[in-house]
Amino acid sequence: MTTYASTNNGREADFQKLAQTIGTSIQKILQNVSSMQRMVNQFGTAQDSPELKQQLHQIRTYTQQLITDTDNLLKDLNNCKDRHLKIQRDRLVDEFTSALTAFQVVQRKTVDFEKNAIRQARSSAIPKPPGSHSGSHNSTASGPFEDNFVTGSRGQTQAQMQEDIDLQALEEQERTIRELEENIVGVNEIYKKLGAMVYEQGHVVDSIEASVEQTSVFVSEGAENLKKASQYQNKLRKKKLFIALILAAIVAVIILLIVWSK
Repeated sequence: MTTYASTNNGREADFQKLAQTIGTSIQKILQNVSSMQRMVNQFGTAQDSPELKQQLHQIRTYTQQLITDTDNLLKDLNNCKDRHLKIQRDRLVDEFTSALTAFQVVQRKTVDFEKNAIRQARSSAIPKPPGSHSGSHNSTASGPFEDNFVTGSRGQTQAQMQEDIDLQALEEQERTIRELEENIVGVNEIYKKLGAMVYEQGHVVDSIEASVEQTSVFVSEGAENLKKASQYQNKLRKKKLFIALILAAIVAVIILLIVWSK
């Protein structure tokens, strides 16, 4: 008996330790989401910068990994059997689901901003008409040929460098969008797993409650039958007593008649 009790206490202690770790992770996820929301709100403002986007990428990557680790820890809580532990686990699942929802909201907001930025960049990129560089040559025709050649080459090189920079920026934004969309899909998979886990556990709890209710019905029916049996027994006892009194009265009358006849 002592060994069984100590085993249960050990399991509950492990459960509480794991539950505390999960709760801390959920709070950290919510804090990170709040920081991410502030960063996204700075997009397109004077505070916007490549450093800001890099910092957002780092905290988003860390939060994504934290979500994956927390999901794995929650799976270890499925083996609890005590009702109060199941209630605690379900509360953690609800809190984790809320944190995932907040994370998805800020991710979708980031995707919308990046897509809108790409559309604006592409719409503002107006192709140069052919021979646009010849005008610069004509405007400097009074100078030496060598100066015209160097100036034209430098102008073309700078324009090409700017185009390369813009292209790299667009490619980086597209990579960010693909990464965000993959993260959103991954979190949706976690949503499905959590929903399945809650459904399965809820089905088990419903089965247990149904069994308890059925047992309660059986107990009530048994008590009712016992009550009816007791009432029937009392009636039978009264009936027997009444018959005995009648028989006693008849015997008494017979005895009196015999005595009277003598």
